[in-house]
Amino acid sequence: MSYQLSPTEITYLASQFPSANPLSPFVNNKKEPNGSEEASLKEKGVLDGNGHLTDGASALLSPLASPERCARVIIQKPFCLLEKYTYLADGKLTLAESDGTGLVITPLEGDGQQIMDVLDDFLPHSTIKNADFSLTLQPKDALALLGAIDLCRLRVLSAVSSGEEVSLSFTPSEVADLLASQSFANGLARGLAANCGMELPDFRGDDGFLDGLKEQGSVVKTENGRLTLAPEYRLFATSFMIYDSLILLEAFQLADENKVAASMDLIFVSGMHDIAAFSAGPGGFEITSLSGADLRARLKATFDCPSFDL
Repeated sequence: MSYQLSPTEITYLASQFPSANPLSPFVNNKKEPNGSEEASLKEKGVLDGNGHLTDGASALLSPLASPERCARVIIQKPFCLLEKYTYLADGKLTLAESDGTGLVITPLEGDGQQIMDVLDDFLPHSTIKNADFSLTLQPKDALALLGAIDLCRLRVLSAVSSGEEVSLSFTPSEVADLLASQSFANGLARGLAANCGMELPDFRGDDGFLDGLKEQGSVVKTENGRLTLAPEYRLFATSFMIYDSLILLEAFQLADENKVAASMDLIFVSGMHDIAAFSAGPGGFEITSLSGADLRARLKATFDCPSFDL
């Protein structure tokens, strides 16, 4: 059994769950009812003739009032946008899927593998990845590294169209100019900043902004004094051309004083073997290359509503 609920119907039903916690959709939804909700909910079988929850609706919706943990997954592709939520209560999962007009709520039997089976055609399967790296950087250093990667990506894309040879060495000012111009619509730096509520930093005039990356080893100096990406990052930059999928993974759990703690992964996918994940944490951004199998494991773990360190 499943129910399709509009945003105003979800708000209307909040009165049925006065003890709902901050993770509940009955708390988070703020769409003002328009007066038609009681009639439409009775028609859908959510409310009985007296305005009370039917037994079936109570069994399905009550776990959403006080979930222990919840998760949100968004998959954005050129041809579609998928948005799915899972809620964990008493060891059982409930799925809420956005259909463009509200949420379709369905109980799950077992874990999140049922959702993964539905998403099978939307995700790469391979266990192979072109480049292999993992590092943690403060936000400004992360955006600086992505600026260098984007500069190399742009040069490779230009070489594909022109047939000319391309240099992948650069100066700090060249990376700073690219970040300041925000001219690369498919840039990873721009994509990370836009989706995490950050401004792209203006490094113009600061010739030392890549020094931390040189010390860390992702950027190295060439014989002629210019800079280049270390081999794994250079391989990534030359193979990760245009990302065709953007995936957001968020997990939520209650913290002290009934506050909500969250973890977030932002994942860019360019074909079968080029996937980059950005995980926000107290130490900054963990930047990791993934295989298709790694990506699917992360999605499955998120749908299972994981517990995480606060």
